[in-house]
Amino acid sequence: MTATWRWEEQSRNYANYGNANQWTVNAGLSSLARESAQNSNDARLPGETADLVYSFIVLSGEDRKRFEEAVAWHEELEPHLGAMAEAAMGAVTAGQLQSGLAALKSADSLTLLRVADYGARGLTGPEFAEGDAEEYGNFVKLCRLDLYSGKDKTSGGSFGLGKAVYWRFSRLQTVLFNSTLQASDAVDGRRQDRIIGVNQGVVHQLSGTNYQGRGFFGVQEPNGDVASVWENTDLADRLWLAREDDRPGTTALLLGFYDPDEPDKGLGDIGQVHHFAKSLEAAIEEEFWPLLTRGRLRVRVEVLDGDRVIYQHMVDPEEQYTELVNALRKFDAGQIDNELNEPGDIVVRDVPIEISARTDADERHIAFRHTAKLVVTLSDDQKDSLENKVCLFRRPEMIVQTVDKEFEGRTYHAFLMAGAAVNPESPSLEEERADDFLRFAEPPAHDQWIPGSGRTKTSQANLTAHYKAPWVPNLRNIRVAILDQLSDIFGAPLPSDDKPPKAIFKNLAFLQGESGGGARGTASVRKPEIRIHNASVIDGAWHLDFEIRARNRPEGWSVEPRLALVGLDGGHQDIQWEHLEVDPPAEYSDTKVVLAHKPRGRLLTTTVRGVSTTTLPIPAAESAVDVRIARADVAPPSKQSEGKDIR
Repeated sequence: MTATWRWEEQSRNYANYGNANQWTVNAGLSSLARESAQNSNDARLPGETADLVYSFIVLSGEDRKRFEEAVAWHEELEPHLGAMAEAAMGAVTAGQLQSGLAALKSADSLTLLRVADYGARGLTGPEFAEGDAEEYGNFVKLCRLDLYSGKDKTSGGSFGLGKAVYWRFSRLQTVLFNSTLQASDAVDGRRQDRIIGVNQGVVHQLSGTNYQGRGFFGVQEPNGDVASVWENTDLADRLWLAREDDRPGTTALLLGFYDPDEPDKGLGDIGQVHHFAKSLEAAIEEEFWPLLTRGRLRVRVEVLDGDRVIYQHMVDPEEQYTELVNALRKFDAGQIDNELNEPGDIVVRDVPIEISARTDADERHIAFRHTAKLVVTLSDDQKDSLENKVCLFRRPEMIVQTVDKEFEGRTYHAFLMAGAAVNPESPSLEEERADDFLRFAEPPAHDQWIPGSGRTKTSQANLTAHYKAPWVPNLRNIRVAILDQLSDIFGAPLPSDDKPPKAIFKNLAFLQGESGGGARGTASVRKPEIRIHNASVIDGAWHLDFEIRARNRPEGWSVEPRLALVGLDGGHQDIQWEHLEVDPPAEYSDTKVVLAHKPRGRLLTTTVRGVSTTTLPIPAAESAVDVRIARADVAPPSKQSEGKDIR
C-alpha cells in the first residue's frame, strides 16, 4: 500500500497552534545531545551495550529529488506546510515553519539528521492509544501522546518531554521514524521496518478545508486513521531510514535539520554541517562521559554527502576528560587511595543525602539517609571544561549539573555518584529509592537537583506529587556537604621546613621557562597520524577524505600528507595532489597542513579533502592508494599560538 500524509479536519471545539512540549527543550547542540542520547539510553535493553549513530546527511540534485518523491513532498507535505506558514501571525510554530520553508526553497540542498540506536527496545506496542494506558507501548508514547512519560524508574526523565527534541531541531517540524523490534515484541507477527512520519504543525486551511495541526505519514486505514507501514525495505531505503543491522532499536530522521540557535547555518554548506558534527561530539563527551566510560553506550558521529561518508568518528571522552575517565575506572575497580599525592590518585568521601518520605501507595517508604560517593582526583596540565567542578549524576550516568569550586594552588576533577549509579550492577533498594527521589527533583531539562533561588528557582511540582515536604533543604544540603568534603581534602597545606608551598612554585613557573597551556614540556609527543574515512575514483582521479590527528602542543604541527599508489609488493609510488582542502582552523600552504596549538584539548585534528592528479602510472580504477605523512615539523611561529577554543 502507498504511504501518504493525512491531517484530520479541525474540530470546532479546539484548535492546536503547535505542540508546546518542544519549547521546554533548549536550543543548542548540547540540548540535542542530552535529550536524544538519554532517550536511547532509557530504551537500552537490560545488560546490553547499545550503539547510537548520529548521521548528518546532505542531499542535493537527484538525491534530494528522490527523497522528496518518497516523502510525497510536492503532492502533500509542502502544500500543508505552506498553509500552516500562512498562520505565522498567530503562532510561534507557524512562524518557524514559514522561515524554514523559505530557507529550504532558497537552498540547493537539504540537510537531514538521522539518529539511530541499536540494542534498544524499539517502537513497541499497539498502533493507537486505545484501552488501558498500561498496555501502551513505546510507539504510542512517542508518536501519539504528549506529556506522557510512562517510563520505569531506571529512566532518565519523568515528564515525557524529551522526545520533543526531534521536532525542535527540524525546520519543518517533521520527523520520520523506523523501528526494528525484538521477536518477543512483534506486532501481529511483524517486527521489521515499522515506519511512520509525524508533523507537529498548526491548524491550517487548504482548499477550503480546515485541518488540525498534527499530521501522520503512513498507510491510511478505511476509517481514515493513519497506521505504520511495515516491512517495506524499499521505502526505508528511499527515505534514508534503512537500518544497519537486525538489532532492535529506532531510527529518527529530522527533516531540514538545523540548530535553532544558528538558523542561518546548515543549509547545505558541508563545512557548517561538519562543525555541527564536531559540536555534537563535544557535547556528548561532556554530558555522558560516565555512561561512555562504563561501556553501556557507544556513540558514532558521521557526515554524509549523499552516499559518500566524508567524516566519521567514535566519541571517546578519554581524549578530553582523561582524569575523570581514569578516576571512574579506578573507583569501579576498587583502586582507592588514602590521599592525593599526584595526578591519577583518587580519594572517596561519603556525602549524605536526606531522602523524603514517599507518598505513592505502591512505592511508599519512610524518610531515610542515602550515602552518595564523592570521588576526587588531581588534574594534569591539560585544561578542560570540567576542571574544578564536581559532576553530579545518578543511574542514567548523564551529568545533571555541576558544583563549581576553586581552591588556590589546587586543580582537581571530581564527581558525585548518587542513587543506583553507586553500584550500577546491583543497586540496593535504598539506592534505587534515592535514584527515584533525584529523578523527580529534576526539571524537564534534567539539568538540576539543587534548587536555585529567585529567577533560578525551578518548579518542584513532581516532588510535590510523590513525596512529603520538606525537600528543598535536603537538595540544597547536597552542595553544602560536597563543599565541606572538598574543603577537608584541599585544606591549605603547611609548608615544610626547607620548601615553600607548591603554590608559589606554580605561580612562578614562568621563571623556570616552563611551557604553558598544552601538554607538559617533558611529556611524550604523539606523532601525527592519518585516518582515511573515504576514498573513491571519480573521472579518473582519486577523491579522498581523511583526518590528521596529532597531540596538542604549544609548537603546533606542520604536516605534509603524501599520496601514494600502493603496489602488490607493498611498495609505494608517490603521486601528486591536484587539489587539497582542509577544515578551519587548520590551514594549507605550500604542501603543508598547519595545525595551530589550541588552549585546551589533548588532540589537534582536521579533516582534509584531496583530489589526485589524473596523470597516473596506471588507471586510478585499477590502483590502490594510501596517504602517509612525509614530514611533520613544528608550525610556523606565527601559527603556534593562534588556536581558538572551538569546543
